[in-house]
Amino acid sequence: MKILQLSYRLPFPLKDGGAIGIFNLTKAYHELGHDVTLLTFNTKKHFIPENNISKELTSICNLITVFHDTSLSPIGAFFNLIINKSYHISRFKSKPFELKLIEILSKNTFDLIHVDGPFFASYIDLIQARTKAKIIIRAHNVEHFIWQKLALNTAFPKNIYLNILAKQMKNEEIECWKKADLIAAINQNELHYIAQFVGNEKVKMLAAGIFLKPNYISTTPRIQSSCFYIGSMEWMPNKEAVDWFLKDVWPLVISKNPSITFYLAGRNMPQKYFDIKLNGVKVIGEVESAETFMKDKQLMVVPLKSGGGVRIKILEAMAESNAIVATDLAADGLHTVHQKNIIIANNATEMADRIIELMDNQNSLQQLRTEARQHAELNFDQKKLMQSFLNEL
Repeated sequence: MKILQLSYRLPFPLKDGGAIGIFNLTKAYHELGHDVTLLTFNTKKHFIPENNISKELTSICNLITVFHDTSLSPIGAFFNLIINKSYHISRFKSKPFELKLIEILSKNTFDLIHVDGPFFASYIDLIQARTKAKIIIRAHNVEHFIWQKLALNTAFPKNIYLNILAKQMKNEEIECWKKADLIAAINQNELHYIAQFVGNEKVKMLAAGIFLKPNYISTTPRIQSSCFYIGSMEWMPNKEAVDWFLKDVWPLVISKNPSITFYLAGRNMPQKYFDIKLNGVKVIGEVESAETFMKDKQLMVVPLKSGGGVRIKILEAMAESNAIVATDLAADGLHTVHQKNIIIANNATEMADRIIELMDNQNSLQQLRTEARQHAELNFDQKKLMQSFLNEL
């Protein structure tokens, strides 16, 4: 097939879940023999000069980028509040992008238009007027869920504004789903939710996946009593999670077992975390390779309180044979089983106790690591997931 993929950001470098999720879909299409054109915003926030874009991306698709500044603007946010439109979607309206899209559609015949997220809602009518190709929206998550959960965890009066953002996003997200030919949901919970608005036939599962090394066995020595968190600190739910963990969970851990060390890594790490002086906490900041960072640690903690979709970083950690302690929300969509291939802990005391128990029992820790790797192998091979999805189509 000839596929046109529209992305709201350049999916490179592969240092956060958003970029990895988009890149893995492009790579899966390519490895299955499909011809992919990737039209993407090269935003100010994630800007990469064209001559610096890795061949790892350009070798799997015909890459076309359009620069666009999606930076937050108080004036823009206020204006969208007045007209009751989602500011997060309106930030992706771009005349140069629209003209490039029209040019591509006029010169090519595509079988499938793959749209990453609801941010292209304003372009759907344009696409449908110029092609007979089927339009699939990849719901990397239900965006308005994120804002609803952030509002629930935020104090007055900021929660009022976040609730307004959530309602605006919900209205436009649902309208976007209705216009598309198919929605590719990332987990069963979100599939059932989306189906309420568009019907069961218009929603199919395409779980998030990763590319696993075959027959991989971890041989890197692990730092004893080491746990870690890694995630892009540009994303509000990640900052919320880290703040909660350091404030409510970590003091309980270190008071009972001062030998445990917590490593914190991620892009755009706020200075406040480097300034925090907590026993046993090592703030690393951005790392060149998440895989390298993970492979000598024992335990990943994922204390998410808000967010949606699937945590790609958990899958990557499982692939590296890391044990995982996470909230129910963080594990959503991963088909994990508590105490078999993951440990679920939803409050501070539970999470602290589970971390301590695993560090005190290396046999249990090793078993959890082994089961996590096997779970990733059986359920999250991206190429197999994509083939199954396309077969169903």
